[in-house]
Amino acid sequence: MAPATSPEWAGPWIEHLADAAGLRERPPRAQRQWNHIVAAAGADCRDALKRAGARFQSLPDTEKPNKKGCGIPHGVLLSRGPTGIVYSPPLQVDCSLALRLADMERVIQEEAEAHLSSQIVRINTLGSYACREVVGRMRPWSEGLSEHSFGNAFDIARFSPKRGRAISVLRDYVLHGEDPSTREGRFLRGVSRRLRAEGAAARVLGPDFDASHRDHLHIDCGTPRWY
Repeated sequence: MAPATSPEWAGPWIEHLADAAGLRERPPRAQRQWNHIVAAAGADCRDALKRAGARFQSLPDTEKPNKKGCGIPHGVLLSRGPTGIVYSPPLQVDCSLALRLADMERVIQEEAEAHLSSQIVRINTLGSYACREVVGRMRPWSEGLSEHSFGNAFDIARFSPKRGRAISVLRDYVLHGEDPSTREGRFLRGVSRRLRAEGAAARVLGPDFDASHRDHLHIDCGTPRWY
């Protein structure tokens, strides 16, 4: 009789449980973050991004993080996303994150049509790649480096529709617990909820999370907290 074997899906879960139980030594979180982003996209990522309709400039590949632990493995400087949204300033991110913009922008455009009766044509960002530590509420348990340090996050301050005034996170975001009374508030609520719920992003942190996010939506595709 052949020995019993675990199903293929069991391996990762066994590893996660072993990590959580402290049964094996894990590398520092910064190394796990780096490993995650390196494995997030294949060699054909930039070709796939081009086919998706994005406008971008390829940046030199980075084989290993710098002395501070930061770097973008497969960087791009993206000025326009797959649905035609212009990013100002352009996003300096890993190709794997840029490729996920197709799903993010789909959500954004659907919510814009539903609440603003117009498509979004421009997104003003507060930053993408930056070699820095986590700030705010996440700092005590984050073990240090932000997902921005790997080109795996960007911050949105404002959405500009084709018709009508721009939507500002600082001005128009309505904290959870209150029902937004404006179409701008409903748009922001819908975007932040759906990006998480539909898996387009791993995390969306906004004014509800802490004061350091009062004027923007932080979006990243990093690892879960416990991994």
